[in-house]
Amino acid sequence: MALVATAFAPGLFASPILLGLFCWPFLVVWVLWAAKRPEEAGAMAWLGVGLSMLALLGCSSHISWGQAVCLGLESCIAVIILAGRKGEARLLDEKNKTSFRNAREFYIPFLVTGCIFMALLLRPPLAALFFDAAGTVLLAWWDGRATRRAMPAWEVVRLRLSGVVLASVGLVVMRGGSIFATTGSAMQVGQVMALTGLCMMAGLGTMVSSRAELALLDAGLRFIPLFLLPLVVVTPLARSLMVLAGLLALGSVAVSRRGRVSLLSWMIGFGVLAVGTGQMVVLLLLYSAVLLAASLRVACERVSVTSVGAGHNKLPPGGLAVLPMQMALPLLMVVLVVLASLLRPFALGGLFLCLLAGLWGLELETLPRTLIVVWRWGDILIKGLLLLLGALALLGVVLLATGLIPEPVPFTMKGPV
Repeated sequence: MALVATAFAPGLFASPILLGLFCWPFLVVWVLWAAKRPEEAGAMAWLGVGLSMLALLGCSSHISWGQAVCLGLESCIAVIILAGRKGEARLLDEKNKTSFRNAREFYIPFLVTGCIFMALLLRPPLAALFFDAAGTVLLAWWDGRATRRAMPAWEVVRLRLSGVVLASVGLVVMRGGSIFATTGSAMQVGQVMALTGLCMMAGLGTMVSSRAELALLDAGLRFIPLFLLPLVVVTPLARSLMVLAGLLALGSVAVSRRGRVSLLSWMIGFGVLAVGTGQMVVLLLLYSAVLLAASLRVACERVSVTSVGAGHNKLPPGGLAVLPMQMALPLLMVVLVVLASLLRPFALGGLFLCLLAGLWGLELETLPRTLIVVWRWGDILIKGLLLLLGALALLGVVLLATGLIPEPVPFTMKGPV
């Protein structure tokens, strides 16, 4: 990927062994479906995590550290989603176990994770776009099983698939052609098309699913286009367009929000700003934060449902809705400090206005009580995620204090399509 690779080498992938090992999600789906044992999805997810870590330890010499971080984080997503679902799978009758459609909630997390793996490992941008589109369609198929969600889910998919086509054409046009008078004109047209298409794929300004599991899977799919955006940043015009797109995304989320700000939409807006200003480490921090915060939401909702079913609600429902965003706020403050030194005054003013509008409904006064209750009643997964979010914010402060961010050297552009 353009974000996490410091250099580009010819070829379809860095290591065939690494690519083969990270195909394990597709193999898991085939094994579970053939054996008619969807209740073992959680155990297979843990085995996949172990295999991923071994692959990264033994075969990661041909990829950058950023790619390794992304792959390691994504390999844990299926475990977060499928934890505690073994009982649900056992309730399926024999007919539903045989049907892929009826048991798809145990299979689709693996398929989407596999698509994200392929998009992160394959070097050609068009291959990454293809797998990102495939994962988006699979996620919409899962989200659209509820009648009231079917239409909105497929509307978003149509928009993002249109972005795939536009981005693909734009990346090809950037290479030039006989229909353009000069290479410069082809570059400018291709940049605008690719930038627009990638922003559509990232879902700028579009709604996010209300289901925590779907939002967690969608985070990786929406960040893949952001990892490809550096391909477009070859002129000051493209950088300015990216900054404008990020501000518009944050503004649309703050203005059109219903109730509270969506964490994923918020992070996507900041991610576009990070790419527009050349801060690739910041984008990687945002990616890590959104995965951890979305995982925290999934874990908290599961504990909350369990406690309500047992007749006692341990966790405050109002605080749970905003706790992931509250825990990601320290890192966002670090990102704001970094961007403040790089943006022009009018852009910085717009960013502050968007941030204030987003903080309006964040209910920061509930954070101490909610954090204490969650830490007291939460399981080891919730406590671990809280510690990781705190450590990530501390890492951001350390990087800022040591001068590693803002990055002084522009990032390297990826190779040809």
